[in-house]
Amino acid sequence: MGEGQPSAVDSNTLLNEDPFRNQSTQRLFEAIDELRSCGANHDVGLPELVIVGDQSAGKSSLLQSLTDIPFPVADRLCTRFPTRIVSRRTPERSEVTRISIEPSVLDWAGVFVSDENREARAKRLEAYRDFAYSSPNITADGFRQAIDEAKELMDIKRPVSTKEGAPTVGNRNFASDVLKVEISGPNRSYFSILDVPGVFQSLTKGLTAEEKDGVRNMVASYMMPEHSVIICVASGTNDLANQATFDMASKYDPRLQRTIGVITKCDITQHKDQILSLAQNQEKHLDHGWFVVRNRTPPEVASSISSVERHNREKAFFELEPWNKLPEARRGTQALKRYLAGILCRRIQETFPSVLSTIQRRQAVTVDQLGKLGSSRDSVEEKRTYLTELAQQLYSLTSQALRGRYHGLSKESLKLRRFVREANDAFTSKMIDHGHSVPFHTPQVGIHGSSENSKKAGPSQPFATPTNSNFGGFGSSEAKPSGHFVTPQYGTGAFATLAATTHVRSQAPSTRGLEFQGIIENKGTGKSSKVYQTIGVMQDFKDFSFEELRLSDSVQANPSYADPSSGGSFTASTSQPQSSPFDSTSSSEDLFANNSSTSTSSLFSTSTSTPRPSYPTTPAKSATTNKSTSETRQASRIYAWIREEIGNCRGTELQGTLNPDVLPALFNRQIADWKGTATSHFNSVAELTTKVLEQAVHTTCGDGITADNIKRLLLQTARVSEDHGRSLIYQRFNELVTRHLQTQNPIFEINIRDARLARFKAALERYQRRTLSSKADPKTLGPNAANPVIIDLRNITSLFEELHMSNAQNLEDDIHDTLKSYYELALYDFIEFVTQQVVESYLNDPKGPVLFFNPTYVASLSSKAINELGAEDPNIVKERAEKEATLARLQRAEEIALKYSWRF
Repeated sequence: MGEGQPSAVDSNTLLNEDPFRNQSTQRLFEAIDELRSCGANHDVGLPELVIVGDQSAGKSSLLQSLTDIPFPVADRLCTRFPTRIVSRRTPERSEVTRISIEPSVLDWAGVFVSDENREARAKRLEAYRDFAYSSPNITADGFRQAIDEAKELMDIKRPVSTKEGAPTVGNRNFASDVLKVEISGPNRSYFSILDVPGVFQSLTKGLTAEEKDGVRNMVASYMMPEHSVIICVASGTNDLANQATFDMASKYDPRLQRTIGVITKCDITQHKDQILSLAQNQEKHLDHGWFVVRNRTPPEVASSISSVERHNREKAFFELEPWNKLPEARRGTQALKRYLAGILCRRIQETFPSVLSTIQRRQAVTVDQLGKLGSSRDSVEEKRTYLTELAQQLYSLTSQALRGRYHGLSKESLKLRRFVREANDAFTSKMIDHGHSVPFHTPQVGIHGSSENSKKAGPSQPFATPTNSNFGGFGSSEAKPSGHFVTPQYGTGAFATLAATTHVRSQAPSTRGLEFQGIIENKGTGKSSKVYQTIGVMQDFKDFSFEELRLSDSVQANPSYADPSSGGSFTASTSQPQSSPFDSTSSSEDLFANNSSTSTSSLFSTSTSTPRPSYPTTPAKSATTNKSTSETRQASRIYAWIREEIGNCRGTELQGTLNPDVLPALFNRQIADWKGTATSHFNSVAELTTKVLEQAVHTTCGDGITADNIKRLLLQTARVSEDHGRSLIYQRFNELVTRHLQTQNPIFEINIRDARLARFKAALERYQRRTLSSKADPKTLGPNAANPVIIDLRNITSLFEELHMSNAQNLEDDIHDTLKSYYELALYDFIEFVTQQVVESYLNDPKGPVLFFNPTYVASLSSKAINELGAEDPNIVKERAEKEATLARLQRAEEIALKYSWRF
């Protein structure tokens, strides 16, 4: 009987209990074996028994007992690469052993495989295919010879002779390629198991730290798959708590649901109690439990005892104390093999029905991945074709994004036109709201330099002001839009009663925020009574001079009102309606004395002398705070600028006439921020455009060297276009600040006319209130004269004063209105220029970053440029080769699965 040949008695015992004894399970076994042989186990989870253990744990001796293959035990020759043993029952009269090498699909250990080029690897694989060892009744020497040949092909280090200290040949200590040993015969059972190199606890002579870690990586790669059953082999002579493979099993099988523990060398252990505790599943619980085995002793190996004898000796040993305390099904190699075969059969039966669908699903994924990688391109023409197709896809995508046709766009981040529109809207609003250095005034009833129509103005109208409703609003808490001028209003705060009773006409700076008394006459009784007895500083206006407030208007509420206490109609009046307290020559003691008996004649004298008074002590501040103070100060700056420039440009012009240098200087000061605002807007558009283009490149061609080259080209083109866009802005701004103020736009004159008309209407209304004349009956004047103004020819001077203020005031107003009209036209012209001539030109330029990369551009490139731009990333080349190999395996695996599927 051969050395590795099982006896008939031993074989029949196993065959009768073989779970693969029927044809259905045998076909499943063959299907899984064929799938694994074609490499499908790397792509599809296939059930497998994986035996792992530390170095010198007794794995080789256990494998010999499980498979009856004469593994060399003492010299550890089979621990340098994975070894798969496949046993099957065949009708041949004698056993046949076939040994082959299955190339590893993946580089499990990394450093074990040298950096080989394609040609060297192809030669190695060809040598693997030529290697085919086949022998009946294999012996230990024959098996050793086959292993030596396999090591040579794998380039594993080995001694050149059997002498101690002999030199070695080969470049590596370990390989990831698999040595497959197939044994078939009439007395064999179906069984398959994979042995991997043992895990090193410490470095040994000739072994590097990288190789030590690499062995762990290789072992882990076989333990990790969910379909693998982990057989952890531990030596009974060592402390079981310090064996690394159990730590690895706990890592990759945290619940220990697919781990089987096997304790070897029980006959020579000094840790019987610990082994019994483990084997009874008490110390470390495993779902599949523990087994104890007895290895061949060195004398038994030397004498080459038969399998039957080995089995008998093992059985007799475990019938002794204390091992007989364990269940018989957990003692001995045959019990372990029966259990393993049962697990393998059940897992194959559970797994195979889903294998075909898994293979087809993985195949579809691999085809899709290959499609994204594109075809290989080695020649210039292949690269040009690839780039042309890529350019067409990218051009189509960017054109859609630019036109705002989003139907075919897969991501929100590609909607370029939407982003540009939003940026342009924000720029326009910012220019309108904050483009001016200081706000403009708009003429308004009741106060010089304010607007009647401000309530109609929205946030986009920076030149409008709040409406004067019955002269109310000053001191109001109503929020005002940012960037809009708000003029002082009457009707609330300390000025409310003054507005209802008093006429103000002074420009004198000495009248800063003063309160004075007035007279109310009862027209029904002819009696008069004083309304105010105290003269003091008005809290809401104590920080303003008349240069700031521009109070040149007649300020008075409705000319008459009803007194509910007397039933009569009251009319506000003064003893000298043509004058005001601010024209008085009274001394500061008379004018500002806190005395209730102050004479009205002293208050309303007509002297032209305006001495600056000494202000009395300021009363405590009112609880009501003027919330328009800062806005009023800001708004008054435009007239301060006008007066400043009139002074700066003062030359030989007559008093009250305009120096032509004033308006250009004021205009340049008003537009000082335009260049910065426009440049910032253009930079933001360029930045968001670049982000959209990078996303488009990623969507079109993914990542890699070609995508990086295209992005780099886009950025270079964008920089040139951005520099050109900024230069257009600088050039246009320089033209605005250096050229003469000229326009042919008729709106310019219309705006000025409207401003003058507004001032004219305000003057008429002020005149009407000043004269306090009764209104004519509308019926006598016709249906269109609902609110007529009666002109008192005896008081025509008042009308003239309202219509024609001082030359200085008229000049300032004309400058203001002219500047404002021209500014508005220039503003919208500049906004249009930036958004259309700069931004749109940048986006739609055929040579710009958005549209330049198209098939026509690719066709114009030289061969050198094509090679550089279309070069493949080495990682892409490697990935494509791996995907192509994966697809070939999956296609072969699909054929195998289909061949066996119809039988079930």
